[in-house]
Amino acid sequence: MYGKYSCQMPLMPEFELSALADELYEQSDDDDFRLAELMRELPKETGDALCTSNLTNALQAFMYAFGYEPKIDISDLLLLQPSTMLLRGIVIEKVELAELVFGYDREKKLFLIGVFDGEKMLAAFSGDKAYEAAKKWARENCA
Repeated sequence: MYGKYSCQMPLMPEFELSALADELYEQSDDDDFRLAELMRELPKETGDALCTSNLTNALQAFMYAFGYEPKIDISDLLLLQPSTMLLRGIVIEKVELAELVFGYDREKKLFLIGVFDGEKMLAAFSGDKAYEAAKKWARENCA
């Protein structure tokens, strides 16, 4: 077994990542918030790999990335999306004339909430307050 998640490899083979996901689901008793907490205890590369794979859904990835569950309409939307969709981005809300997009930046290796105008990404925010910052920015700049 993986003990205290001592997977130090930058990239785990798919079968090991799958076994780790099974162990985490079992330990979390299928509680998404507890699962996110357990994934945050992993090395960042491993947690990010789980949260951009078919082994988790986008809601679990949101809770892993930002540390809280979003409002119910966003939760319902993300629950139905596999985390692999984060590599392309998932529109989670319309604000003014823009869309808020939850995604994963492969180059910077971080989860973000972007403000998209239909043609290009205007701004991107990461960290605990990413959603609030993106929403505020869209209200101020996309009216």
